[in-house]
Amino acid sequence: MRRGVIACLLLVVVLSACSSNERPEGVVERWLLSLNQGAAGTPDRYGGEEATLAASNVLPDWRTSEHGTLDRVQVGAAAIGRGAAAERGVPFRVETKNGDVITGAAFVHPCVSTGGWCVDGAGLGGVEHASGWTWSAGAGASDWAWAVGAAIVLALSAVGLVAAVRRTAGRGAGA
Repeated sequence: MRRGVIACLLLVVVLSACSSNERPEGVVERWLLSLNQGAAGTPDRYGGEEATLAASNVLPDWRTSEHGTLDRVQVGAAAIGRGAAAERGVPFRVETKNGDVITGAAFVHPCVSTGGWCVDGAGLGGVEHASGWTWSAGAGASDWAWAVGAAIVLALSAVGLVAAVRRTAGRGAGA
């Protein structure tokens, strides 16, 4: 039985190691949220100097604004093209506390240093946000299949661990 518990724990560790794949939408969302920190914001964490320049394009006064200036940040599905010169844009929509709406796209590229995505520019406008437009949940069908599979494996592991504890406790009570 101890081998089963060890195998379950090893499986949990292996599954958690598989979750390191960043989505470009998540990087852009965290980059935009860093602008909401005012002077404490660190957009450079998401692509260095290029990300800081892009931040100034989107919100020119992000360094001097108060913490919590942004009311809502929405990020759409990334349009990632193929090839060296492909455009890689992530549409966004930001609402400020004073009612201003900023729309545009952040441009991303694969980071060599981190293995994730880096913001290397941003353009305002040009992204149409109709009232019926939906924002992507960020995961494709295969991602959802992996998530459901992982949830089933973890649930069965938990049930197995509870059964093992009950059997062990039952033996100890009868002795």
